[in-house]
Parts: sequence; C-alpha cells; structure tokens
Amino acid sequence: MRILFLQQQPCVRALKYALGLAGEVELGFAYRGRTLSELYGAGDELFEAWYPLGEDPAATLPEIVDAFAPDVIHSHNLPDALTVLALDTVAEPVIHDVHDMQSLRRTPYEDGFPEPQDPLALERRAAEESAALITISPELVAELAARYRLPRRVLAYANYALLRDLPARLPAPGPLDGPARLVYQGTLSTNGGHYDLRDLFAAIAAQGLSLDVYPAREVPEYREIPGIRVHHTLPLPELLRELAAYDFGWAGFNAGLNGAHLDTALPNKLYEYLGCGLPVITLQHRALRRMLSEEGVGIALDDVGELAATLASGDVVGLRQRVAERRGRYTVEAQIGRIAALYREVAAADQRWATANAR
Repeated sequence: MRILFLQQQPCVRALKYALGLAGEVELGFAYRGRTLSELYGAGDELFEAWYPLGEDPAATLPEIVDAFAPDVIHSHNLPDALTVLALDTVAEPVIHDVHDMQSLRRTPYEDGFPEPQDPLALERRAAEESAALITISPELVAELAARYRLPRRVLAYANYALLRDLPARLPAPGPLDGPARLVYQGTLSTNGGHYDLRDLFAAIAAQGLSLDVYPAREVPEYREIPGIRVHHTLPLPELLRELAAYDFGWAGFNAGLNGAHLDTALPNKLYEYLGCGLPVITLQHRALRRMLSEEGVGIALDDVGELAATLASGDVVGLRQRVAERRGRYTVEAQIGRIAALYREVAAADQRWATANAR
C-alpha cells in the first residue's frame, strides 16, 4: 500500500508515524517547508520520495499524486488548507489528521507561512468531507463532533513516544530523600500563550520544590527566574536519558489565551515523560486530567499552589511503580497498528482501489 503524507511543515508526529510504519507501507511526502532531516536530523530516508509543493500547490499536487500513485493521502493540519486542496484537486481518498483545531486557538500557528483565508470554512470542509479523521485525543473528537458532521471512520491516536528512543532500564522507584525533583522539557515562550510558563515556574520554585528545565530552544528570560535550573537544549535520545533521573514530569500550561485548545491536547512530552518512568503533573487541562486519572499515572492540580502539599501527602513510590509497569503501552510501536488498519479500511472503501485489487 502506498501512502502520501501531505503537510505544510513536516512535524515530529509525522516522523513517528514513518518510523512505526516502516515495512508496513510505502510512504511519500508532499510538503512546503523543510524536510524532516532538515528539521530533526533524520527521517527523509523513511520515505520513497519527497515532493516540494512550491509556490502553486494547486498545480503541483495533482502532478505529485500522478507521480507517486498513492492509495491514500494522509494530510496533517494545521492549517487545513492542504486537506481541502487535496479534496478539490485529486480523486484519492484523504485522511485528515487534526493535531490542533484552528477554531480553538487565539494565537497564530506560526509555521512561517501566511495564515490562510477563512480558516473556519477550511476546518469545516476538512472535517466533513475527508474519508476519515485522526485526532490526538477523544476530547478533540468531541469538539469536532459538536461542530461538524464527521465521517464514519474517526480514530483518536495520541502523540505516543518511540520505544527505540526510551531508556531500556529505569532507576528503581524509591522514597524521596528530599524535595521531589520536577522536570520540564519542550517549548518555552514569552508571548502570553500556552507555552509562556514563567509565572508557573516561579510559583513552583516559591514552594521550595526542585525544577529543572530543558528547553527546545533558548529563551533567555527563563534563566532570570529564581530557583529553577535551565539547561542547554539536548538531542532527544540524550534528553530522555536525563529525564529518567527525575521524579515527576511537568505538563501544566498557561491557559490564559488557549485554554480551549489545551483542553484537547495530549502533548508529546506527556508520553516521553511516561516512557522515562515519570508520573506527570498537570493543571486544569481536560484531556490531560482525564488520561492521567484513567491510567493512574499522574497528578492533576486545580492550582499550582497546591503542588508541594499534594506531593508531600501522596504515594510517590506507588505512582512511579505504576508508570514503570505501564510505560510500554504509551509507545508508537504498541499503537501504530491502528493507523495501518485505518489505511486499509479507507483504501478498501475506495472503489478504484477495490476494483484494482480484485483483478
């Protein structure tokens, strides 16, 4: 089976898909930004071909589809414009992968390209007209279903970690011999959006707790916050080895502008923390709270000011043991079969594919 990924800027979720699907399907990639290897140092080799969409994607995409001959197009948002472009210009079935709903955001997407015209109309068409939907959480499915008439095939598939990147062995969980050692890894900002974590980090440090920060890129303002340690950016395998030495991973965000988006989000760092044996601490973010409660692998606070007291009264050893026992289920390798099955279902439902394979 041949699958064409379609995405304005290739992302780490696409890289994880490609690694998980290796040997299962043949992959091509149509894109506008940089390639995976240009962004992350590897990934281009997992695809049979890379096709730049150029300045006129409407003219280029049909040519790419003719050249690669995919059975299914897997289009990743944001924005939703490329999914709608595929729906309008080629006959192949399109799966729309919703990482992030435009209608839940109050800040721009900031992928280096101009914001599309009429994004809400694009969101509706992509959700309603695609052959299938993939989203990152059940909460995102519910938000889409509240607004649009969804296709019959809808799959919630989270941002799981890659087993190959995780530490093979974890330190044995034991009682804390001092304040809990918290760690945050990932994006930081100072724009008032959901990654502007300065006030939250200051509140954690004010409670006498230990917090180390591994930023995805340097943001100097965070080095000015008293009581936290900001490290240099690390390559992912080295970062994950470092994470395993901590007690908890922090996944609480600034909900001032994008609270509705945060309610649907299950970020990459959630599964990377869990894969490294760390229970996760979050705030009032609906999808994260639900996942941690159902799986019993973390703590959800109503307010960051409750953190020290909650940790002092909790069963830290039992929580860490549970995470260590369950971490394998939160990996791409354990879950990717659901994506491959969806490809087969969508392709089989397409009459052209069914007819060709019946001969």
